[in-house]
Amino acid sequence: MTEFRILVFLGAPGAGKGTQTTRLVREFRMKHLSTGEALRQKAREDTLLGNQARECMERGELVSDELMAEVVREYMTDFRDSTGFILDGFPRNLVQAELLEEIAGETPIWVINIRVDEEVVIKRLSGRRQCMECGRISNVNFSPPRQEGVCDACGARLVQRLDDLPDVIQRRLQVYREQTKPLTDFYSRKGCYFEVDGNQDTDTVFKRISAHLTGGESSAGNSHLSADRASA
Repeated sequence: MTEFRILVFLGAPGAGKGTQTTRLVREFRMKHLSTGEALRQKAREDTLLGNQARECMERGELVSDELMAEVVREYMTDFRDSTGFILDGFPRNLVQAELLEEIAGETPIWVINIRVDEEVVIKRLSGRRQCMECGRISNVNFSPPRQEGVCDACGARLVQRLDDLPDVIQRRLQVYREQTKPLTDFYSRKGCYFEVDGNQDTDTVFKRISAHLTGGESSAGNSHLSADRASA
């Protein structure tokens, strides 16, 4: 994969986007742009964009779609020495998706949706426990700590975050579905949308994504494939 491209990950909370991003950054020499972190970084800079971001954050206001797009535009220029970058947290709506099209210009946009069943997401997230001291994440369902309720790394107490309670997870999933359906429709029509079954183990998911990135078509082509079709 040598062509510079923008990779957009879609997927519900707990779909495994972070895990796959880490591997892609390492193995494909891609950059990772977390728009939340990028915005906070810009807010510390004494620039026009930084001042605008800082003023919004200090007032507790939502940052406008246009301002977020400008943050992405600046980082895109910085990332040209890589094979591309993975966007985390952008776009979240159709306005942002259209702004990203303007920013990208001739740069291909590839969209990967990691599709996971609701019961799998609930099992993954409801099993998470976070250390009160070092912040390390354990999972009682998949990688339980050696001693129940105790962090393997530092010995401090493990707790369940409020947003990992099953009823909260279900509300988060409902919001995600409402926000994401217009995006999947938008990118499907553009022929740059690929869907992978995220219920599988992380290695299998990564192999599917890697195969798509190395052998699939760019946004100029028709790569609207489901995970089943991709494996056919």
